[in-house]
Amino acid sequence: MYPSVSYLSRSLFLCLVITSSGHAQSFVPFELTDQGHIMLKAKVNGVEGNFIFDTGAGLTLITKTFSEKINKLHKQDGSFTAFRATGEQLTADLYDAQTLALGDFVEQNPVVTIFDINLGPIDGLISLMSFKDQPFTIDYTDKKVIFETKKSMLSIGKSGHHIPLQLAESRDKALTVFTYFVVNDKLTLQFSIDSGAGNNIYRINSKYTSALGIDTAKAGKVVIPSEFNPNIKSIIYQANIKSITAKASSAVQCRDVKASFIDGLIYDGILSLNWIGNKITFDLKKREMIVIR
Repeated sequence: MYPSVSYLSRSLFLCLVITSSGHAQSFVPFELTDQGHIMLKAKVNGVEGNFIFDTGAGLTLITKTFSEKINKLHKQDGSFTAFRATGEQLTADLYDAQTLALGDFVEQNPVVTIFDINLGPIDGLISLMSFKDQPFTIDYTDKKVIFETKKSMLSIGKSGHHIPLQLAESRDKALTVFTYFVVNDKLTLQFSIDSGAGNNIYRINSKYTSALGIDTAKAGKVVIPSEFNPNIKSIIYQANIKSITAKASSAVQCRDVKASFIDGLIYDGILSLNWIGNKITFDLKKREMIVIR
C-alpha cells in the first residue's frame, strides 16, 4: 500500500542540526503498517501528522500537502543533491523549521525537505539526523520508540548484542547507518540498516549473484520504474539466501529468506530492521546498536 515509502527511504540523504530533550526517559507509541513501516505521530512547528520513523531516510521529509498546513517554514538559498540507493540523482530544496516534536522529545531548528508526492495517510519521514546526540530504542514488542537517558543506557549496555555501526554523514546534511553481515557464510558485506524498507526486506547488489551461486537466468525478475522519473527503471532478481549473519554477533541471524538482487545498487545491500531484534537501541555517538532478540 505504501511502495513509495520504502523506495523513498533509500533515496534521500539529508537533514541537519542538534537535538534537545529532557533528562527523563520518555517514549512515543507507534503503529506498524501492513508493510512493516513504523508510523507515529510527530509535530512540525506544532502541527501534528503521521510520519514514518525511517533509519534509512537521511532527511526529514514532509509532503507538499502537509507543508501547506505549517507556518514559518523558511526556504534556504541552497539545495542538496544526493543519490538514491539505485543510483538515481535527486536534488532537494531545504527548509528551516522551528521545531520537530515526538512526544516530549523536541528538536530545535530542524531542516526538512518538501516533496510533492502522495504517501497516502503518511505526511512524511523522520530521519536519523534528529538523533545524532539522542540514543533511542525501537521496541517492536511494545510498539514504542523510547528516548534513552544516561541511566537507561547503562542498563541497556549490560545486556543485548553490541553491533558496531558505520555512519555515512555528508556535509552535516545526510546521515545513514551501516554494519557488516556475512551472507551464506561466504561474503562479508556492508548493509544499510533501513527501518523504512518495511518487514523482512533483504536487498543485495546484483554484482554478488555469481559469488553467491545465484543464476539470474533462473531467478524471478521484476522491473520497477522510479516514482520520480518513470523512464528510469530498476531491474530486480529474486532468489533464496541460506543465511545472513551479523559479523559482530552470530546470534543476530536470519535463515532461508528470499532476497532481492538489484542492478546498479550503490551499496552492498540494504536490510530492514524488524528481523534483527525485538528491541534495537541506537547510540549514534558511540556508533553502535544494541540488539535484544
